[in-house]
Amino acid sequence: MEKIQDVKGLGGMLNGFRDMVKDFESITFIGSPGFCTPFALFLGYPVREKRLAFVPGVSPEKTRRVIATEYGMELGEMCSPDADVLVVLGGMAMPKIGVSIEDMRQLLGKIPHKSVMGVCFMGIFEKAGWCDSIEFDYVMNTIIEGDISKR
Repeated sequence: MEKIQDVKGLGGMLNGFRDMVKDFESITFIGSPGFCTPFALFLGYPVREKRLAFVPGVSPEKTRRVIATEYGMELGEMCSPDADVLVVLGGMAMPKIGVSIEDMRQLLGKIPHKSVMGVCFMGIFEKAGWCDSIEFDYVMNTIIEGDISKR
């Protein structure tokens, strides 16, 4: 894949994501329940005017709408997973989650869409071989570094 933009910090991640999906009206996030859910809600905030949904794992029948509320972004009622763009979150490629490349290909084949994008941390799609095997139109990879201090 060809690098087209640098992403720095959480603001850069949100702006980069908004740029990636600017031409689409509906977005469905696909992620592991619990671990990926907050990232879908986070990424949904700058595009909250679009139709958003979240598929937990490889269970499209459990898809829920992502909605803006006075508390921020939340999961809402059940809905269809069909969308202009499917955004696969990196937690799906983590070894402990147990989703194979073939499982993901099958899921993507079940949901009508125009584009597939990946959003991950620490190069997990590359490490798991997903960049070579899933036909992503774009992949956003963010590196998180930090430290913990004690007084």
